[in-house]
Amino acid sequence: MRSYACALMAILAVACGCRVTAQVPESPEGSTEVHFKTRDGWTIVGDRYAHKGHLKGTVILLHQRGGRASDWQSLCRALQSDGFTALAIDQRGAGRSTSGPGPLGNAAPWATGPDIAAAIHYLHRSRVVLIGASYGANNALIYAGRHAKQLLGIILLSPGANYNGLDALAAAPLCKVPVLMYTSASDPIANTGPSRIDALLPGHKHWVDAVTGSRHGTALLPDLDMPIVKDCISLAKGRMPLPAS
Repeated sequence: MRSYACALMAILAVACGCRVTAQVPESPEGSTEVHFKTRDGWTIVGDRYAHKGHLKGTVILLHQRGGRASDWQSLCRALQSDGFTALAIDQRGAGRSTSGPGPLGNAAPWATGPDIAAAIHYLHRSRVVLIGASYGANNALIYAGRHAKQLLGIILLSPGANYNGLDALAAAPLCKVPVLMYTSASDPIANTGPSRIDALLPGHKHWVDAVTGSRHGTALLPDLDMPIVKDCISLAKGRMPLPAS
């Protein structure tokens, strides 16, 4: 019936001299596009990869500056197939999250803590794993320092010491959840940020794993997909994972 209706609409449009534009789904295959509001007025759009069997846990993913939710496709699908529900969001002012009180694109706000809070509230989960890349990593660390009870742990790809006011060095001593960091040994953007953050984190539940090369943020994927899935499994069980290398 739906196909018949679409065909009829197309015929009517042609008859009226209208151009018919194919509707392309915004979300990647295997995911559902979701929308939710932040307390300060942004509408956040994300891709929810729901696992329909026994659920091991829930993961929220934050892209890097200039990125979008779809940058996490390979990791989200790996998490989904291994028992997790993953929600990758377009942070305020980026991708599809363009409805709100602030600027967009390169001028979009850098601090996205309310987006994380809204995503956790939308999922109705008491504790989640938070994964971020670059400025998304710094936002994840800052959020973890303030809301430890909401998180099982955080996984950071290429965090920096301070990305445009997102001060990870100030946030690190406040963080009381496991922190796993992946970076490239010659990353010119993150530079020494991961090691400096690691030195300031309290306790022993944290480490930095440096891979070869100079890739930054989600460019480290999909090579790290399976190690990160294993990290999420360990964190969901309350265990501290070991570095992949």
